[in-house]
Amino acid sequence: MSKTRDLLNAHLLPLLATVSTGTLVGILLIVDAGLSNLAQNSQQAKNHNACVYTIMNIPANQRPGSIELNGMAGAVRYCNGG
Repeated sequence: MSKTRDLLNAHLLPLLATVSTGTLVGILLIVDAGLSNLAQNSQQAKNHNACVYTIMNIPANQRPGSIELNGMAGAVRYCNGG
């Protein structure tokens, strides 16, 4: 019994430290991937908003002929590629 307890005491702390470190690394990788995805979505939204703003501010007689709807709906549809 004493031998088992000594083995457990000798190896439990390094085992728990390894599991804890692995868990923290996994969590950090997941958070990093999530933040990267949010940054990409944010940049895409900025680009789309800039496109809509540009199309909305072009005079009506100079807008591309593919814009069938007037106003915001036409600008959003054009910027979405539709």
